[in-house]
Amino acid sequence: MSFTLLLIILFIVSLILTYVTAKVWNLSKSWVMSFFQYFIGLLFIVSGFVKAVDPLGTSYKMEEYFQEFQSLFEHTWFSFINPMWHLMEHYSLFMGIVMIIFEIVLGIMLIIGYKPKLTAWLYMLLVLFFTALTGYTYLTGYVPQGVSFWSFSQWGEFHETNMKVTDCGCFGDFIKFSAWHTFLKDVYLIIPGIYFLIRAKGMHRFFGKFIRTSIVIAGIILVYIFSLANSSWNLPLIDFRPFKEGVNVRERMKLENEAAANVQELAVLLKNKETKDIVEIPSKQYEANISQYPDSIWSIKDRIYSEPTVPITEISDLAIEDYEGNDHTDEILSYPDYIFIVVSSKMKGEPEPYTYTVKDTVFVEDTVKIIDTIFVNDSIPYTNSDSFRLVKNIKEINDREVQGYNYIWDAGYLKRFIKYINPVVAQAKMNGIKVIALAPSTKEMADDFVKDSGLEIPFYNVDDITLKTIVRSNPGLVLMKNGIIIKKWHYKKVPDFETIKEN
Repeated sequence: MSFTLLLIILFIVSLILTYVTAKVWNLSKSWVMSFFQYFIGLLFIVSGFVKAVDPLGTSYKMEEYFQEFQSLFEHTWFSFINPMWHLMEHYSLFMGIVMIIFEIVLGIMLIIGYKPKLTAWLYMLLVLFFTALTGYTYLTGYVPQGVSFWSFSQWGEFHETNMKVTDCGCFGDFIKFSAWHTFLKDVYLIIPGIYFLIRAKGMHRFFGKFIRTSIVIAGIILVYIFSLANSSWNLPLIDFRPFKEGVNVRERMKLENEAAANVQELAVLLKNKETKDIVEIPSKQYEANISQYPDSIWSIKDRIYSEPTVPITEISDLAIEDYEGNDHTDEILSYPDYIFIVVSSKMKGEPEPYTYTVKDTVFVEDTVKIIDTIFVNDSIPYTNSDSFRLVKNIKEINDREVQGYNYIWDAGYLKRFIKYINPVVAQAKMNGIKVIALAPSTKEMADDFVKDSGLEIPFYNVDDITLKTIVRSNPGLVLMKNGIIIKKWHYKKVPDFETIKEN
């Protein structure tokens, strides 16, 4: 669904509800106010709901922002607040759920007319916060890589690749926005906010004070439980991501790669260095008359390409490699039989350095000449041929200290594997089913984890963002066959192997 279609639906529904409120229930003091209450309230509820079905997605987005804020203030007078961002990153799931509750409950408060003045101020503060956040996100597109945001004189042309956070996550994975459109949306939402503050007493109200308060409290509790059910207890109720059950990842990746390869350059945006004018020239015309646009006068600002025939998703980013850098993506996606994939988007362990001694042997190479002499009739010798041999001799043996790492694993994280994952993996291996693990890790880390967890299966290295997209659980379990995702499980919901076989 597009955002435009969503707005049209909400607009129609809000008009109907406004009419009913005014003409049937006789509760409306102002048609304009009632319409805004319904339209904005429903918009917030929908926006919050699509995030409540996937709170971990909101959590990951907040982690991105907290990490970016640490970089933003690192070399400024405000660097003392960086520990706060680090702490908030650690509790990003909780904070994400709080934000979801706030958004949905605020929508409910608007619709029922709960404490109008308080609701108006809460709405305005939230919208101003989002406007500042999305505005900053958009402005980072002007900041070249390696340049501080505060170095305004070094800002350049806008490039989306410069942006540290490319999507605000306003509607989760349900609807994606560009940074500019997200910022505009929040700016427009300020308008009803001003109206709410000025005309708060004109809000319609449903029910009595006690019932309105009860609805708000019940909303907080229910949204909290619903959010936990879609994150800490189970996988999201609705999967908006490309790695959903039933998807043929191998075929989809092939289609996306072909579509990306067939993208055509349509035009070139040129900037006149003298007048600062920007002109759009069709690519074929530019190539045929390139001499008319000398580098001394014109610079290429951007290139315009055709849209791929197939939307490019995170599936195109999937790359499964061993620890020598060899790619195994096609091999695993083409595996003809069932394969269990244990997914861990973050291996929760802290490295503990230690040193050990190795022997370094120094060799000296000597060249030895060998002369073969043959005697004829036991009297006359002659040399048949000479040969050379390279001989290595040990000169000395030295001791050398090398640093290694043992990993101290989070006890709760380790328990998830031992209690929920390992039993199914063991049964699957006994039944001849292939099992592998995907994690953003080094070989040393993976080997150490296998030793401590008992999860004796091959590990492969995959980007953590891709793994978070595949399954919203750490760890999670995925069953595939010939590139098709058959089933995904949250670690708390992994059934026993016999149940999986039956289904």
